[in-house]
Amino acid sequence: MTPGEIYECDIEIVPSCIVVPSGWRVALTVRGKDYEYEGDLDEFGKKFYYGTRGTGGMTHNDPDNRPADVFGGKVKLHAGGQWGSYLLLPIIPE
Repeated sequence: MTPGEIYECDIEIVPSCIVVPSGWRVALTVRGKDYEYEGDLDEFGKKFYYGTRGTGGMTHNDPDNRPADVFGGKVKLHAGGQWGSYLLLPIIPE
């Protein structure tokens, strides 16, 4: 990739088995790092280091598969306006 160029990108989101009831909202947060729960953990939660980070056991800071010299740069996200963006979700019929 060339610095300063804008590229279209499809990003896969790890699928889950959550069914959102009719009338509820779905929110997507785009962050520059893995999610980390910052609240107090109960005794069960304290047993699992990764249970409150990333997507459970999968985080994105392993030096072997995410080396800083390749993945440590800054990225600018262009969304909306002339750069259309969308979230594709499955609709499960009744």
